[in-house]
Order: sequence, then C-alpha cells, then structure tokens
Amino acid sequence: MNDELDERTPAVSGSGDPGAGGGRAAGALGPDSGVDAAAGPAARFATGVMRGLTAPGLITVRGADDPPREGERCLPSGTGARAARRLSEIAAVRLADAPAAAEEQLRRALVVGYGELEAREEAELRTRLVTAIAAQPDRDPDLARAAASAAACWQPISAADAAHLGVVAGRAWHRAGRHAEAVAALEGPLVRGAVGYPPGELARVRAEFAESLIRLGRYRQAAWQFTEAARLLAGDRSHRRRHADLVWSAAVARECCGQESAALGGYLRAAGLWGEQDKIVPRARCLRAAAWLQLRGPGGRVRGPWWVTMDVLLAELNQRLAAEPAAHIADELDRTRAQFAQMCAQASRTRSGPLEGRQPR
Repeated sequence: MNDELDERTPAVSGSGDPGAGGGRAAGALGPDSGVDAAAGPAARFATGVMRGLTAPGLITVRGADDPPREGERCLPSGTGARAARRLSEIAAVRLADAPAAAEEQLRRALVVGYGELEAREEAELRTRLVTAIAAQPDRDPDLARAAASAAACWQPISAADAAHLGVVAGRAWHRAGRHAEAVAALEGPLVRGAVGYPPGELARVRAEFAESLIRLGRYRQAAWQFTEAARLLAGDRSHRRRHADLVWSAAVARECCGQESAALGGYLRAAGLWGEQDKIVPRARCLRAAAWLQLRGPGGRVRGPWWVTMDVLLAELNQRLAAEPAAHIADELDRTRAQFAQMCAQASRTRSGPLEGRQPR
C-alpha cells in the first residue's frame, strides 16, 4: 500500500508570478522610518518635517494647548499633506532604479501626511508602497502587510481595488509559506467572486488558494477551488497542461476528503487529458491511482474493473518502451508491475476480481 502515495501527488504545481504587497503592522511605520511607532500623530509628524522637509527652525509642532514660543510659528494646516505629495513625487522618480529608496520616501510621506491626506490620496500612496516593495526580492511578508493595509484603505472607495490588493496580499502570504494568512486574505475576494481577472490568471490564483487550503487540511474546499480553476481553462489549448494538472489536483483533494467516487472520475479524466498530450508519466500515475480506488470500494467491495485499467496501462507502457527505450518509461513500467502485484494480492484475499492465472505483463 505504500506505493499508492506517489500516485496522489501531481507532477506540476501551478503556482504563479504576478502580484505583490507588503508593509508593517500599520503599513507605514517601522524601524527604518526613524519614527517611534508608539508616538502620537503630532510627534510623528514633527519628526518627518524636521528631517529636511522644511528649513530648520521655521516650523515647530506643539500640543494643542501650548502657545508658540518666541522665534517659533505654528504649522499651517495642510503642510503635512503638501510635504507628503512632494515625497510621493520623489518616490515616483526613484521607483524604477531604486525601489528601496522609493519605499523609504513613501513611508515618510505616509507619516508626514497622517491625518491630513484625503482618503483616496492615502490609498494611492499605500498602493505605490506596495509597488515599491514588490520590486525588491525576498520581501513577501512585507508585501503582504502593505497590500493588506492598502486594501483596507481602498475598501470604502473602490471594492474592485480592495479585492485586487487582498489577492496580492494573499498570494504574497502563500509564497512566504504562511498558509493560514494566505487563506484569510484570499477567501473573501475569491468566495465572493469580486476579482475580475482574465481566466488564466484567475485559475492561477485559485490554484494557489487551493494549495494553501490543503496545507490547512481543508481538502473539500481545496477540491472545489481546483475544480473551478480547471473549469476556467477548459477548452483553452494554450493551457492544456495546466488544465490536466488542475483536474488531477482536484482528484487528489477529493480522495483526501473521502469523495472517492468523484476522485476516481477525476483520475480517469486527468489520465485521458494527459494521454491527449502524449504525457505517459502523469497518465500512468493517474491510471494507477484510479485502479487503487476501483479496487477499494465501499465495504471492501470492488468499485470498478481495476484489472482492466492496469492491463491497459501495462500494455501501453510495454509498447512505449519497445518503441522508445527510455529510463523514465522503464521506471513507470516497473512501478506499474509492482503495484499490479500488490493489487492482485489484496484482491485474492478479498476475492474481488477475476485473478486466476493473471501475471504482470
């Protein structure tokens, strides 16, 4: 029975590339900003202003009840928003060649503009921060946090933008191996159907969501997501390989959650799709997985003609090996013969098939 394990692992993963997000807990403050995250808005604002946004000594931010001292003047309303816009312009210039510098300027802009920027302006700044972090390698957790902060800002303004940034955050968590966070971020946009991506890209996102669900043991929901992803690619000849792999992945997830009859149909369908593409290795693995499910039916009874499935596969592998004596075909033939022998031994104990005189080809 140990040999069954390799039949339940799809050969192709189906992960994607586009999408990014990041930031710290509040999306704007952190060790690199030079600002104490526990300080109040006025203190944070003053720190940013006094580090080169205005001439030294001209502006001082004081408490609401503190009168200005001699030689000082109060900060005019709107100064923080203007400084934030200027920093955003500097960041836009640096983004292409120095994304880390652009990130620093955008974080400063969010600090100095705190409480003064319009809601849309803050949302746009946070989206630019996501872009800056996305341009830097190995920043997936930061990307996810920044994208989540941006999504929260966009929520009352544009549901579509909020959903997209939620997906960006979820995909970043998925790449970082933080699957609970990935599921939490992706579940809303994907379950509500609020993401207007092209079919190929949406299939990729659903597959990543399904992979994270599997890591959490949520096989039934993963099977549904894989099935939806496969449906999006059905009939698209440019995605035939991905389509077959998604059908296979859905079958594996269905077997894991106990939906064995549906899994059997999925394995046989995936085997047919791989056969159409002349991919003998994944076809062989799907057929062997199907044969095991045919052998082990409810109550120990046979579910289908497993010996026919294995016989067809053995004949096909023998023909392929004779025409193309390649190592990978020989390996699949050896695995198939070994598992056929195991199936015969199990079936003879339960008398679940016409086995008299049968030998592996």
